[in-house]
Amino acid sequence: MKKTILLFTMLLFKVSYSQTNVDQLLELGIENAQRFSTDYFAPAGELLVNSMSNGWYKTAEVKKLWRFEVGFIGNLSFVREEKQSFILNTAEYEGLEFSEGPSSQLVANAFGGNRGDISVVLDQGQLGQVEITLPDGIGGKEVNIAPTGFFQGSMGISRSTEIKARFLPKIAVRENTEVFLYGLAIQHELTDWIFSWKRLPFRFSGLIGYTNVRGFYDFTADSQIDGADQEIRLKSNSWLVSGIISTKLPKFNFYGGFGYYAGNSKADILGTYEIQRGPLASQTVKDPISVNNKASGLKATIGANVKLGFFRANLDYTLQNYQNLSIGLNFGW
Repeated sequence: MKKTILLFTMLLFKVSYSQTNVDQLLELGIENAQRFSTDYFAPAGELLVNSMSNGWYKTAEVKKLWRFEVGFIGNLSFVREEKQSFILNTAEYEGLEFSEGPSSQLVANAFGGNRGDISVVLDQGQLGQVEITLPDGIGGKEVNIAPTGFFQGSMGISRSTEIKARFLPKIAVRENTEVFLYGLAIQHELTDWIFSWKRLPFRFSGLIGYTNVRGFYDFTADSQIDGADQEIRLKSNSWLVSGIISTKLPKFNFYGGFGYYAGNSKADILGTYEIQRGPLASQTVKDPISVNNKASGLKATIGANVKLGFFRANLDYTLQNYQNLSIGLNFGW
């Protein structure tokens, strides 16, 4: 049985939704539902931190004082097969077992898809058993590519220093669903420090960037369980510290970067829920699930950019936990 619950898709700018029942998970009990949700949502949180740390630069050269440019950055993050599932070991849950098969099985997370229905049974002793079917991933199938995008601008503020800002205004990606993004970064060109370095055939700079994403989904009207103020709120932040190197040709240049990213994503299922079965039968629970995922690691980027008058474009590829392709289209002076 499939019902609507927003998982992570509102932050990937799709209108496909994972179709599982919030009340079905809660029928397993709060602790079981919390543990399952943590593993189920983990790759989505990791991918968001990875993706939002990309797209901050396209050259090591910083803009001269008050020069600026604005444009749009698009990211495509790639989900490997091993990131589409996780091992569910019923020994780590309370009173839970699979309907069929061994006690430890590979099941779909938010990016995966189960091969046929996989059910688990909660044994309540004299109160009987509760059986539910585990959910597939977003849209009920495997997700291999996750897109994100935002507006971004930059401006020179002093000798060798440039500030950057990214922004996505609060928009409704579907009814009762909103997403909002903002970020700031500063880049400083180190090859300006010493006069002799200016004669080198390349530039070198350093960058620190921060991105914050907020998402909201009110599913009270779509819920199949009685209650009030049923919603999902997601908060994510991502930091990047990176060195950047680029060539210094007039129109077409190559660039690369090596850095460290870190951040976390938190998803809260809020509101009240009147549970009908399981250990919480006939009870009303409030704000039942909170999932917090952290991610960090090294990343390496290589790309190229072109400048034609006021128009600039760049394309780069980043090696990281979730590999990423970025494209930028900008106008500037």
